[in-house]
Amino acid sequence: MPINLPPLPEQRRIVAYLDELQAKVDALRRLQAETGAELDALMPAVLDKAFKGEM
Repeated sequence: MPINLPPLPEQRRIVAYLDELQAKVDALRRLQAETGAELDALMPAVLDKAFKGEM
């Protein structure tokens, strides 16, 4: 059964677009990891102040 493929320039454009999206996803994952680490570091200090009634 034949499969129709887009022309090579269109295939390259699609690949470039998907590469761009993947770079954005990777950047968001890095940012999420950094934010999670910052939150993990901040949470004990917040809880300490809350239990001491300083909030």
